[in-house]
Amino acid sequence: MSDISKPKSAKWRLGALLPLGAALSGVALAAEPVVDTTTDGEQEVILQDVKVKANREKPTNRFKAETSSTGSKTEMALRDIPQSVSVVKKELIESQNAFNLRDALRNVSGLTIAAGEGGRTGDSITLRGFAASSDQYLDGVKDNGQYNRDTFFIEKAEVLKGASSILFGRGATGGVINQVAKKPTGRTGINGSFTYGLYDFKRTAIDAETKYQDLSARLNVMYQDADSYRDYNYSNRWGIAPSFKWDISTDTDLTLNLLHQQEEGVFDYGVPMYRGRPADVPINTYYGFTNNRMMDTDVNVATVALTHRFNADFSVKNSIRYGDYERQYLTHLFSGAATGNGANATINRTQALRLNTQENVYNQTDFVYKKSLFGFNNTLMFGSEFGWEDYDYKSKNSTRANGSTTTFPVSVFSPILTASAPLTAVDFSGTLATDRATHAQTYAGYVLDQFEINPEWKLLAGTRYDVFDAQQTDRIGSANFDSSVDQWSPRGGIVWQPDKAQSYYFSYGKSFNPSAESLSLSANNANLPPEQNHNYEIGAKWDLFDGKLSATAAVFRLEKTNARTTSPLDSNLQVLAGEQRTDGFEAGLAGTLLPKWDVSLTYAYLDSQITKSTTTATGSVSGLLKSYAGMSAVNVPEHSGVAWSTYHLTDNWEVGGGVYYASQRYADSVNEAVLPGYARLDAVVAYHQKHFDVQLNVFNLTDSVYYESGQTNSALPGMPVSGQLTVGFKY
Repeated sequence: MSDISKPKSAKWRLGALLPLGAALSGVALAAEPVVDTTTDGEQEVILQDVKVKANREKPTNRFKAETSSTGSKTEMALRDIPQSVSVVKKELIESQNAFNLRDALRNVSGLTIAAGEGGRTGDSITLRGFAASSDQYLDGVKDNGQYNRDTFFIEKAEVLKGASSILFGRGATGGVINQVAKKPTGRTGINGSFTYGLYDFKRTAIDAETKYQDLSARLNVMYQDADSYRDYNYSNRWGIAPSFKWDISTDTDLTLNLLHQQEEGVFDYGVPMYRGRPADVPINTYYGFTNNRMMDTDVNVATVALTHRFNADFSVKNSIRYGDYERQYLTHLFSGAATGNGANATINRTQALRLNTQENVYNQTDFVYKKSLFGFNNTLMFGSEFGWEDYDYKSKNSTRANGSTTTFPVSVFSPILTASAPLTAVDFSGTLATDRATHAQTYAGYVLDQFEINPEWKLLAGTRYDVFDAQQTDRIGSANFDSSVDQWSPRGGIVWQPDKAQSYYFSYGKSFNPSAESLSLSANNANLPPEQNHNYEIGAKWDLFDGKLSATAAVFRLEKTNARTTSPLDSNLQVLAGEQRTDGFEAGLAGTLLPKWDVSLTYAYLDSQITKSTTTATGSVSGLLKSYAGMSAVNVPEHSGVAWSTYHLTDNWEVGGGVYYASQRYADSVNEAVLPGYARLDAVVAYHQKHFDVQLNVFNLTDSVYYESGQTNSALPGMPVSGQLTVGFKY
């Protein structure tokens, strides 16, 4: 028995090694055993070495998201949300070297980036034809401060499209942008990168995390120092974002997320418009004052979230957010249209010193109860939100020596720059142009329910009740007000899922825009009821190739039925007599098209029109007084899209690129200032190893001249051909 059992035992051990090696590498090779007979008659098996070849682990579904927390108050499968949701994952952000949030959001259909309007600066975004500047969130809590958001600390960016006041309260007309911050995962490791590019671009970032017993920690740090393709422009930015998670018990955890970001840069709206088009000058041409360039931003955000699971069906999350935002800057604006012809054309400039500070405190409590109802799956979400925001805004104009004018003319085609304005505003002493303080409070409660009729049909319905109070004190004028708005915001949708690969839906949502939505307004509309918005949407979501690829499509109408417009009886007052409508179609494709081929494709068709208005403006080209009625909405291209694709030539080498496209769009409300359409071609080549990566990004390969955004009298040129080399490490 013994001389037979030992060889069998050896062969069994060999059989166990083979699948283990296959699991590790997919390739396990072993020679046949060499059998020898010892003097005692027993057989001894001598095995040759088993060689294991480990391939580099490649992430799957790099560009395709499965779930979102922005379409409801809990993490939900995208196919179950009866509304368009775009998710820009970290892998796509890194592939494109999208260091600013606005660059990452270019991948979202129906979204355009605009220059800041009036006294509002920072990230200014238009969604489905409607401004979304104050509709920005961080981990589901309002983050509407005015600053240029960096991507160094975010895991992904989620965009919920269409009227969504049930989830987010005031605003949320075209949708909301929600950043999802990086949080501790319980792993231990560190990765970082250094990037150097043209125009002396330098950036470094580190992401490190660890865990000790029940406490996990993560730290993200970023520093950036860069010049610009625009003369006299630069950007110095640094940020730190530590986060902590304490597992108090198996059912309770506490997280703390902090963000500090500072930036120094230049306020620059670009080149002037000439006869309704961007002036034909080199894109680096600067029109400001060479020694008067200042835009300083200081942002501090702290979020504490406590999550408790009462049982497998019932949980609660309470989030407290404190945000402090400060921005001080010297503007450079063009005042009025260019005058004169050709080489004699001039345009007036204005300069002002501005300071806006904002302080937010918000508390959100969200309950999720998953319990069958009448024998059917049911998820009930309900909760409350309380918060206040303090906003302070000051502005002081630079003037001539005699104080008679605040405009400074300059040649359009051959500007001769001066170091500073005659009397530059350096502080806020003396006479101010604006000095206002606004205080706003929000009180809200909501209920939202997802009911599964059967495995194929699901209903989503709910409503939210908001009370929004705002008081403004005008320290030098008469724009004082005290207003209160209360509003119900319903939402409903039905989802049909004939199988696991298909999902079709119809939804309706409502939102509202009070006069003090952006925390800054004039007294002529302070006591108006809020504007009302309605979103109707039919869409489909498909999973292809066993879930490796997702396709989406949606047709929608988004309408504002009582927009603020100028009173026909008194031009100093506003009334709710306007209407605006966007009819559109969106489509997207994201995921793995072939085993080594990842894609992210988006397209949007938007027909955004002001269908009714009594407001008029003088055309910058015709000089005629024209009504807003019948005009296309500002900064909304009819066609736009992004196609980004990468392919792994080998396990180590990756190549890819993409096209950013937008058709022409109008920069003014009477459709005489036009930004031409463009297509920008980018490329990427990357070399990956287990502990390091090298990546080369080239932007605007064809060196096309295009304009990212504009206003009636100005246009901001986009980046010319440029490149960045990034070296990263990971342990």
